[in-house]
Amino acid sequence: MNPPAGTPLWAVILIAVVPSLATVIVAVIQSRQIRGLRDQQSATKWEITNDHQAPLRVDMDEKHEKVMDAIDVLRDDMNGEFKTVNERISNSEREHLQLREEMRELRREEP
Repeated sequence: MNPPAGTPLWAVILIAVVPSLATVIVAVIQSRQIRGLRDQQSATKWEITNDHQAPLRVDMDEKHEKVMDAIDVLRDDMNGEFKTVNERISNSEREHLQLREEMRELRREEP
């Protein structure tokens, strides 16, 4: 395929280089992602290997305890939120009933 007549040389070079440049950019991004995955794998392997003083079971129990504590805190927070929402609903229902009663009273007072 020939470029149209009068196309400057720099434009032809640019058109030829752009697809190659895109390929290089994609390769660099994928290389960094793979390197990040390898770092994660090595960190996981280090966590799994028991190369320190405490037995592996103790490590697992500590992590389990931390997770359960976090779940308990989250549960308490959620229960507090549900309590607040339920209180707001109750207050709204009470105010609604009061407004209805006031409307009835106003209608009775009208001549």
